[in-house]
Amino acid sequence: MQNTTETPQANSTADGKPQGLNNVIDQATAAAHPVIDQFSAKAHDTVNRLASAASHGADNFEVRSEQLSATGVRLSKALRDQVHRRPVTVIGAAIATGFIISWLLKSRVS
Repeated sequence: MQNTTETPQANSTADGKPQGLNNVIDQATAAAHPVIDQFSAKAHDTVNRLASAASHGADNFEVRSEQLSATGVRLSKALRDQVHRRPVTVIGAAIATGFIISWLLKSRVS
């Protein structure tokens, strides 16, 4: 009787690898390639959106920082002007504030 089944050596490529295994690898690669491309595209889109949001947040932070700095400068100037115009009133307000804070802290401790 003659053996009709093929052995892997009979169905090999020139480099000695079985042709059937190469076909399976090629099919798996072809099937996975669109999924990997789609995943890669979505990952790139997500990274781009995150970078845009971070850039927008940094810009907003810079604008708010400048506004806060300008507000601090304005308040400092207004306070300095007030001290020059009414020094006795400012000193009296500072002393009254000190007494109130001292009284509040003393009542918390007791």
